[in-house]
Amino acid sequence: MPNRGAISGSISTVDGEYTVQQGYHDGSGKVSIDSTEQAKIIAGNIKSGVEILGVTGTYSGEAISVQSKTATPAKTAQTVLPDAGYDYLSQVTINAIPYVETDNAAGGKTVTIG
Repeated sequence: MPNRGAISGSISTVDGEYTVQQGYHDGSGKVSIDSTEQAKIIAGNIKSGVEILGVTGTYSGEAISVQSKTATPAKTAQTVLPDAGYDYLSQVTINAIPYVETDNAAGGKTVTIG
């Protein structure tokens, strides 16, 4: 049986494995999670209330900025988008088409749009 001495290794993926070679060991070897991956396991990177490897998450999502807008109908198509600094529109209100009704000589109404 070969003497493997102190074996060391690291795991760098969620499904990573380390296969211990056949033989005897001196007991001082270690296998651990890769240090780059360990650095990512911080509370702010984990959903609030979820525990991963003894670290309980505190992340509850980023604040979002919502905007509502009002638009007036026009002769051409309009695209209504949030302004810079806003994430989305919660509401778009389209104003009524501006018009004026007046009585005409024929006894009806004349409608002026605009």
